Amino acid sequence: SQDENVLNVPQLVTRNTLYFSSDVFKKAMFIQTGITFKYFSSYTMDAYNPLLGEFYVQDSEELGGFPLLDFFINARIQQTRIYLKAEHFNSSFSGYNYYSAPNYPYRDFVIRFGLVWNFFS
Repeated sequence: SQDENVLNVPQLVTRNTLYFSSDVFKKAMFIQTGITFKYFSSYTMDAYNPLLGEFYVQDSEELGGFPLLDFFINARIQQTRIYLKAEHFNSSFSGYNYYSAPNYPYRDFVIRFGLVWNFFS
């Protein structure tokens, strides 16, 4: 039996995706678009010490409790796939007080774009 906290975890963690997918242009293109919502309740998350390269239990700073919203669109035309993802697009209107660990801010709004071309089917 152990009475001390060994690993701090949030009370609530959720990751939800709402999307629409369909064939368009007489089934010449398959498209999928949607939004992803991620949230974890605020808690005293473990801190990181870069000198030791380890996480340690801290109980002085409570972090979390902010939503992360991502928008994505994927398309496939024959052997070509295209994707566009706007990650954490709500960062500009939800404030800039979000951290992935104490003293380590979570990344801001970023757009990812990709193209995959399969030469052989």
